[in-house]
Amino acid sequence: MQRRTLLAGLALAPQASFAVPTPDFAALERRVRGRLGLFALDTGGGRTLVHRADERFAMASTFKILLAACVAQGVEGGRWGWSDEIALQERERVPHAPAFDRLLPRGHATLAELVQGIIVESDNPSANVLLRHCCGDPAGLTAWLRRQGDAVTRLDRWETELNENAPGDPRDTSTPRAFATTLRHLLLGPGLARSGQARLWADLQASRTGLGRLRAGVPDTGWRVIDKTGTGGRGAVNDVALVFPPDGRPPWVVVALQSDSGASTDELGAVLADAMRLLVKAWA
Repeated sequence: MQRRTLLAGLALAPQASFAVPTPDFAALERRVRGRLGLFALDTGGGRTLVHRADERFAMASTFKILLAACVAQGVEGGRWGWSDEIALQERERVPHAPAFDRLLPRGHATLAELVQGIIVESDNPSANVLLRHCCGDPAGLTAWLRRQGDAVTRLDRWETELNENAPGDPRDTSTPRAFATTLRHLLLGPGLARSGQARLWADLQASRTGLGRLRAGVPDTGWRVIDKTGTGGRGAVNDVALVFPPDGRPPWVVVALQSDSGASTDELGAVLADAMRLLVKAWA
């Protein structure tokens, strides 16, 4: 009996000694004296890692992937087509307009070009044009989100006012949990047809705005991250992503939102990269 008890104890001991500690996301917050909200979901096994997952954070330009999905759903429903042309006017221009400035001399742009502009280059006036054409106004996008089952995420203002991130202001905010749930519904679930998902995946892959954020936190070999970033006032340096581990494992949905820090954008981007490193260490 004693020998069997000893062998049982030895069999259990290695499992306990190699247990992975819970990631210390609070230490990352202390480094920049801010708030970090994170919700990560492994769509294969259902694992989650959360930190401030139900607190509100300004979305900044991460909302543009939701807007792009709204447009894609409208195409699927026959309300408009990717090749539909929308008139562009100089008075619509706001700061950060790389795609809009290329398209403006032509006087019009297709829905496909505008969606690509807001995802790949995070173009602000193109987002406003799409909001007007496809939603009516920012509240129209919020109403569409409610129809997707998201009772939390809200858009209230246009670019660039929505990036203000004033203390305690619920406008233009979401929570990491709500955003991740909606992102999964739209990009991996039944919210969009496979063709629409494939188009948005390709645009997210082509974006380079997040190279120093979540993408920087995965190993070089065998991993892929497609993401949409957002940057606003008072430390709103964000990234939302689908993360594809190697060997064909199911993707992870990762939403990381920040606020309340006076650190630089590069420093806050490094926090996101380190948060991803902690996630990979815990799950990989």
